Amino acid sequence: MSEASPVYHVTVTREDNLWVAVVHDLPAGATDVGRMVDLEPEVRDLIAGLEDLDPDDFEISWHYRQGKHDLSPVVDELRQREATAAEAVLSRDKARLEAIKQLKDAGLSLRSIAELLGLSHQRVQQLASAAAGRSDDEQPCARV
Repeated sequence: MSEASPVYHVTVTREDNLWVAVVHDLPAGATDVGRMVDLEPEVRDLIAGLEDLDPDDFEISWHYRQGKHDLSPVVDELRQREATAAEAVLSRDKARLEAIKQLKDAGLSLRSIAELLGLSHQRVQQLASAAAGRSDDEQPCARV
């Protein structure tokens, strides 16, 4: 998406066991779903249909409210921290694989590496095998 993409402001509430989304300044811009995971695709389809756009040609600014409570700051903060944590996990995983490789290249046994890194020797074996089968350009898996 370019920087010139339109931004639609959507307020999400919980009503009668449904997630209800209202698109501001868009007549007939409301929909509801039973599961939160279905909300974004549904809202994108709604906006795309009403505005004759491709579902990927605009941004959505999400706002979460329940009664008088604005829940957006707490939800946004959590999502930001989750993204930061995911980046940290990937960084840790890369460092762990590199440590295993270098320790193995230095002649340490898998059991010694495991003891040094605080892992089981079985896990070190899995990671060493996975690292040996990967090219240097590939990313490690998210959970190691």
